[in-house]
Amino acid sequence: MSETRNTNGNISSPSEPIEDDEVIHSPPASETYEQVEDLLEKVETYNPVIPDGVTESILQSAGFESTNPEITRLVSLVAQKFISDISYEALQHCKMRGGGKDEKKKASGRDRKYAMTTEDLVVALSDQGLTVKKPPYYAN
Repeated sequence: MSETRNTNGNISSPSEPIEDDEVIHSPPASETYEQVEDLLEKVETYNPVIPDGVTESILQSAGFESTNPEITRLVSLVAQKFISDISYEALQHCKMRGGGKDEKKKASGRDRKYAMTTEDLVVALSDQGLTVKKPPYYAN
C-alpha cells in the first residue's frame, strides 16, 4: 500500500486527488530484506531490560510459541519501548500537575523529586488507547 503526501509533507486523505509525483512507493524487496537482516543482526547483540526468559514465559502463557530467539528479543524490545513511552508520558503529566514533593529548599531541574500517581499512569495509558479502571476499594 502506498501513501500520498500533499505539498506540506502531510499524508493526504483518500478523497484528495493523487498526483503521480506525490505517490510514495515501497522500497524494493531486496532493500527491505537487507534492512530486516540488519535489524536482526543488531538485535542479536543487544540485551533488553526485560530478560528473554520473562518474555518467553509471557508469550507462552498468551499462547504464542516460537523457537526463534530473535522473535523473543524483538518482542522484548517493543515491550521496553512501550514501557519507556508510558513512563515518560506519566512523568510529563506529573510535572504539569506539579507533582513534586515539597522540600524545605527549592530543588531545581534534575534535583527535584516527583511522586507519580496512578492518575498520571491512567492519563499516559489513555494516550496509548488503554483504559484503566481502579477498583472501588483502591486508595491512592
